Amino acid sequence: MAIASAPGKVHLIGEHAVVYGEPAIIASIGLRTKAKAEKSGKIRYKDDRWNHNDSFSIDDVKSTSIEVLNLWKKCAENKNFLPLFENIKANNYENYKKAVAGIAVENLGIEGGISIEMESDVPSGAGVGSSSSLEAAVIQAMAAEYGKKISIEEINSITFRMEEIIHGTPSGGDNSACCFGRVIWFQKGTPNIIKPLSLPHKLENFVLVYTKPPEKNTGELVQLVRNLGESFRGPRVQELGKMTHQMLEALKKKDIKTIQNLINKTQKNLKELGVSVPEIDEIASAVVDIGGAAKLCGAGGGGMMLCHHSDKEKLVDTIKSLGYEPIETELAVEGVKIEK
Repeated sequence: MAIASAPGKVHLIGEHAVVYGEPAIIASIGLRTKAKAEKSGKIRYKDDRWNHNDSFSIDDVKSTSIEVLNLWKKCAENKNFLPLFENIKANNYENYKKAVAGIAVENLGIEGGISIEMESDVPSGAGVGSSSSLEAAVIQAMAAEYGKKISIEEINSITFRMEEIIHGTPSGGDNSACCFGRVIWFQKGTPNIIKPLSLPHKLENFVLVYTKPPEKNTGELVQLVRNLGESFRGPRVQELGKMTHQMLEALKKKDIKTIQNLINKTQKNLKELGVSVPEIDEIASAVVDIGGAAKLCGAGGGGMMLCHHSDKEKLVDTIKSLGYEPIETELAVEGVKIEK
């Protein structure tokens, strides 16, 4: 048996804008997904979080992954991925599980089957890269179990293909952060720009807080922003891009005031794009009132928030006073790795 793990991630800045070619700064987080892989005659998938205990034939997995990838191409041509999302979400995400396994088997050149068991403390649908974390861990565990040597770059490339089937047009930032770990500068392009950032200090006094389950998944929220139209969306996206450059300089200098100011401006921007919710707005307002900063994470619509205050204890108390449970976890941890 082989065991691999990969971290979740948070956008320090740049979510949504990154889909349109603007840069983002993304940090891995100390919450991880673990995948246990063992050779098998079939494709088996077990995840107690969602009561998943599935068994598929290898041929079924391969044919379904081809069908899903073809549907992705059709949706890309029509610039509407809702039919894809309906397909992969049906029957407890059955086609997503088959497609992920099929893509991994095909890209790793594996002839046999695999039994995969998942464990994770990365919240799903919370804007912290749960799908990328899961996919990267699965790929590394499968490769290790079959004795296949694989680079982080290769894992990242395969993970991105999997991200496309669940998110439509992902930027590639989530999977890059989960695979490479630490803190990265990411910009979508041909090819994508992925630069590890060596900051002269730790990312301290950040706290995560889970608000509520989002009613829409990442792909649907990206589609929502796309539907706003260029004239409304464009200026806000461009502003987020400019702020990402400013954030890089502030992080290098540990300019806390500017870091907080940029986080709060980002939240205002994302709210205008329609991806915030009242729960996020309430927490953001309370944190700003005590002299801190807060923003939604990832696609939004609920899920996780990133909060900062120089007095971490004061920040934690403020979040608790609103009825939420803060999550204190390390930022900028190691990326995908073999555990056993």
